[in-house]
Formats: sequence, C-alpha cells, structure tokens
Amino acid sequence: MFDRVTRRWACLLLVLSGLGALAPCRALRAQEADVTGRDEVRLLREASAREASGDHEGAERVLRSILATRPTAVTALVALERVLRVQGRLDHLLPLIDDLLEQEPESALGNQMRIRVLSELNRLDELEAAAESWIEATPRIETPYREIARVWAARGDHARALRVLERGRSRVGRKDALALELGETYARLGDPARAIPEWDRAIGAEGRGYSLVRRRLAALPDGGAGLVEGLIAALTREPSSTARRRAAADLAISSGLGARAEAIARQVLDALPEHQRAPFLVEMARRAEGAALYPLAYWAYGALLEVGGEDAQSLAVRSRLAELALVVGDTASAMQHFRVIEQASATGSAERRYAIAVRIELTARDGDIEEAIRELESFRTAYGDPPEIDALTAAIADVLLGRGEVERAERVVGNVTGPRTYLVRGRIALGRGDVAGARHALLAAASGLDGPDATEALALVTLLGRIGAGSCELLSRAVARAMQGDTVGAITILVDESEGLVAAERAAVLDFAAGLADRARLPAEAESIRRTIVTNHPGSREAPAALLALGRSLAGRPDGIEEARHYLERLVLEHPRSALAPQARRELDRLQGRTPR
Repeated sequence: MFDRVTRRWACLLLVLSGLGALAPCRALRAQEADVTGRDEVRLLREASAREASGDHEGAERVLRSILATRPTAVTALVALERVLRVQGRLDHLLPLIDDLLEQEPESALGNQMRIRVLSELNRLDELEAAAESWIEATPRIETPYREIARVWAARGDHARALRVLERGRSRVGRKDALALELGETYARLGDPARAIPEWDRAIGAEGRGYSLVRRRLAALPDGGAGLVEGLIAALTREPSSTARRRAAADLAISSGLGARAEAIARQVLDALPEHQRAPFLVEMARRAEGAALYPLAYWAYGALLEVGGEDAQSLAVRSRLAELALVVGDTASAMQHFRVIEQASATGSAERRYAIAVRIELTARDGDIEEAIRELESFRTAYGDPPEIDALTAAIADVLLGRGEVERAERVVGNVTGPRTYLVRGRIALGRGDVAGARHALLAAASGLDGPDATEALALVTLLGRIGAGSCELLSRAVARAMQGDTVGAITILVDESEGLVAAERAAVLDFAAGLADRARLPAEAESIRRTIVTNHPGSREAPAALLALGRSLAGRPDGIEEARHYLERLVLEHPRSALAPQARRELDRLQGRTPR
C-alpha cells in the first residue's frame, strides 16, 4: 500500500513540475509575439519613410518581408498596392492577395482589392470569377454585391451593376437591401420611376439615410434635378414622419424650391414640440439665406419672432427680419421693424442710428420726400456725418432725380462725400452731357464700392471714354433705370435707342448692355446682344470679347457646340492679334477633346 501511495505522489509531483515548465514556455511565446508585433510596426514606418522619399523599390522589399511572415497583414498589403501602382506593376499584387484569401476567404478587404485590381488590369474573365468566389463565400451579406456593382459602375457598365445589385437583394432576402445603390444605379440608367422608390427606402421611416441619399443625388450629372420633385413627394406622402418632412424641406432648399420648402417647413413646425421650434426655425432661416431663398428666410425669421425668446435675441431677429423685408419688397413691415429697433436701442448706439437711417430712406422711397428731407437734417444735427450718411443722402437724392428735381438733388448731396453720393454726382453730370465730370465722379465712386457695383461703375467709366456728349442723355436714362432695379428696362433703352449712333459708339453701348445682362443673370439677353455685335459690328473693338463669350456660353449646351466652334474660329481667324485669341484656341482644343476641362 505504501508503494501505491508513493507512486501516486510521484505522479502528482511529475504533473505539477510539467505544468510549472509550461508556464515559462507560454510567457516566452507571448513575448515573441509581442516582439513580432513591434517589429511589424517598425517595418511599416520604415516602408512609409522610404515611399515618402521616393524609394519605392526599398519600400516594396520591406512590405514584402512583412507579408512573407504574415500574409494577412492588410495594412502592409494596402501600402504595397500603392507602391506597385506607382511603379506600374499592379499585377504583382495579385499573388499576395491570393495568399491572404487562402487564409481568410471571407475577407472583405482582400476580395475588394482583388476585384478592383483585376478591373484596373482589364482582366474581365478573372474579375467575374473573383466576384463569384466572393459572393459564394458570403452570399447573404450585402458587401460583396455593393462593391462588385461599384466596380462595374466605375467601368460605365451600369446595366451590369444593376444585375449584381438585384441578385444581391434576392439573396440577402430583405426588401430594403442595397436600396441606396439601386437608387443611384436606376438614376444613372435614366429610370427615375424606379430610382425614387429605392432612395425612399434608403432614407427610411425616420430619415436616417437622408444624408447618404443627398450625397448620391448631388453626384449625378445634373445634380439630381430630374429626381428632386418626385423624391420630395415621396418623403411627404402619408404615412410620413417629422424626420422625413425635415429631409424633404432640406432637399427643397438645396434645389432652390423656396415655396415648396416653406410649405413643408410649416407642417414640420406644427408637429414639433415647443422647445424644438426655435432651433428648427433658425436652421431653416440660415439654410435659406445660404441658398439665397430670401422669402423663405423672411418667413422663418418671422415665425421665430412669434415663437419668442430673450429680448436681445428677439431684437437681433427683428433686425435681420427688417433687412430681409427690404430684400423681398415688404417696405411696410420693414418700416415697422426698424421703428421697433430704433425705440428699443440705446440712444446714440450704432443700432439706433442705422435703424433711423433706413427708416428715413424708406420714407423717401414711399414718396414722402419732404418728410424725408426734414428727418435727414435732424439726423445730421444729431449724429453729424456718421457712416450711414453717404447711402442715406444718395437714396434721397436718387428719389429727387427720379422726379426730375436735379438742382434740389445737388443741394441735398451738398458736400457729403462717399461712393454712393459720387454715383449721384456721376448721374447728374451724365444728364448734363458732362462726360469728363461723369468719369471723374464714377472713378471716385468705384474706388469705394465692392463687387458688382464697382464693376458696373468701372464699365461705365470705360464706356464714357468711347462715346461723345450726344450719347450721354441716353446713357443717363439707362443708368437711372438700372439703379432703380429695372435692369431689363435699362437694357431695352441701351439696345433700342442706340440704333442711331455711329457704329463705334453703338458697339460700345451694346457691350455695356451685355455686361449689365450678365450681372443681372439674364443669359438670353446677353447672348442676343452679343450676336448683334458680331453680326452688325464685326470689326469693332468689342467683337473679340463678344465672340469669346458666345463661344463659351454655347459650348455648355449640347445643341450649341457647332455654333460655339464657329464663333471661336472666327475670333482666331478675324482677330489673330487680339489678346483673347489664345483663350479662343484653348476653348477650341477643349471642344475637340485635346485637353480636359
């Protein structure tokens, strides 16, 4: 018995000693693995440094050493793809991708790299086989179908991409599977009736997919213009949700559909709890202003004022609301808002001074010129010559000029100096046929103006250098119309009433009219005027610029390419010494596909 006990203890001791010996072995293997991991990081850094310095061969050697030890090191594989692409040896990557997939057949990155590389190498039979292999490895996951379809779409084969996506939906077994990709593919195939329901599914009941759909929509050749109305209708169709309606309002704003956006935003506002209404309206107002949808912004700020808030915030909202009222032409509301701002602002403050100045200007525009002049005098007595005095004085003088009271306008302007009052002096000089005086005043005005106003003043100065005193009356009336906001009326005067001028003067007047049309975003009018220049005044100084402008505008239309080429060739042949001839040659090269746009 003693021997049996002894043997048992001996066996136990042997087992324990064996376990004790295993522990250092495990620790050693862990340490070795840690060393290997640190080495891989060090080698990746070395490869990156070599690649950055242009040593692509050295970077390749280092990356291959990592993959020889661990074929599944995807970071090294991605870096090697970049290095081999630079060297034009992308096909050398395929065996290494195969090594990765041999160990991890379901690797999304490995499969994606293989089909992408095969596509770039134009090895389509192998691409199809690799795609099938990936699908069979993970048949009920969306990723293979999505990435394979993306490769075919990148090759321009949207029909093939569609077949892959439809197969994916069938095998995944969900009605909304791959809806985002299917919507884009149908859109690119010109099938909006199918694209809209798919993107409707992709957005979802709570609107979570909207940002993804919006990006895909914007990436379409036409920016999604043909799909917007249908998608908005789908998002607002019952049963809808507040989130879907917010998405529809945002889409309408992005597409410039201000009235539609306002109608949807009103529905959203009614459905929101009170504490969410103010943030929503601020968002709508800012988005609308960014898109230049001023009536929508005006509504949003007005609704925000009704929602209420702290006094300072409400005053800031009212100030913006007053300015937008001027933009949209609601002068009665603007007057009311500025009066409230005036009364609420501290005496002597910039806010109060500005509100008073605008209110006086509105008084003049509304026809009570006598009251406006009296208030102008009181304003100057109270504030002297503040920054607002130039624009305010010019506004009252403009009204007087419109009534034909030239001498009185001069007296109002008096010794006030600034870009706006210099414009008034220029108009007065034009009306009197004083070309030199008009040029002097307009040059002084241009130096203090910004953007389109400065451009227009300089264009007028240039024109005055080309015409005689006899044309000044016509020009004065046209400028008056333009300053009153009637650009179409100004253009009509310049075009119709310049027919009796000598050829050189008429070409200069027409060129100025075309510039007015450009700045007012009237492309049809600008094109018509330039056609008149190149047809009736082909040898004029303005003809080369008109030919180039016509060539560029027509080149953007599918039905205008041949005519664009005709005008550009005329510029090169008829005006070879023009400074614009090289630009015309470049435009012709683009039209003929020799250089990219």
